[in-house]
Amino acid sequence: MQTVIVLAALAILAGVVAWVVNVVRKYNERKVVEREREAQFLAEMLRAKPQAVRPAAPAPAAAAPPAAALPADPVTAAGDAIRAALAAGRGADAAKAFLAVLAERTRLTLEPAIWEGLGRALLAQGTYLEAAWALHAGAALAGDAAGAQKRLVEVAVRAGDAGQAQNALKLYATLLAKYPQSQYADFVRANMKEQEKKVLKA
Repeated sequence: MQTVIVLAALAILAGVVAWVVNVVRKYNERKVVEREREAQFLAEMLRAKPQAVRPAAPAPAAAAPPAAALPADPVTAAGDAIRAALAAGRGADAAKAFLAVLAERTRLTLEPAIWEGLGRALLAQGTYLEAAWALHAGAALAGDAAGAQKRLVEVAVRAGDAGQAQNALKLYATLLAKYPQSQYADFVRANMKEQEKKVLKA
């Protein structure tokens, strides 16, 4: 009888171990999928806006200037400018600095709070796709998936209210592609139908 009890306990233990291993495996798979979706979102947002025009390269100089005279990396300089502008309450200047390096925005290393402030400044300028990108980046960087979704919906609604139905649809589609199980999915689908009607009437 004791042997039967021991065997039953071992079977239960083996089942628990197998369940834990399965849960860990699924968690790791979900992390991989999330990283892939994040990369896809970045690519989609970059494609949604034409690349910023880069200035023509200057003619080569006869001799290279001293190292101290070389200009700072423009993306690093833009990041510093964005932080300084937001700290001084100059949102428009922060937005301008960001738009100047729009094509290389994935190289910006800003803190979540800075991304949030920048996104609000861009939203005030009416640059909805860029605002959504910045706000989503800040929430995602902070590990706030629900907040990231909420910000996409918020900006999409603002874009729709501003008569930018196409941009609203892009943002709604991005949210559904990245977060198919989002709590906002039903709301987003209903709003997409309304925005599609506006596009057809235009």
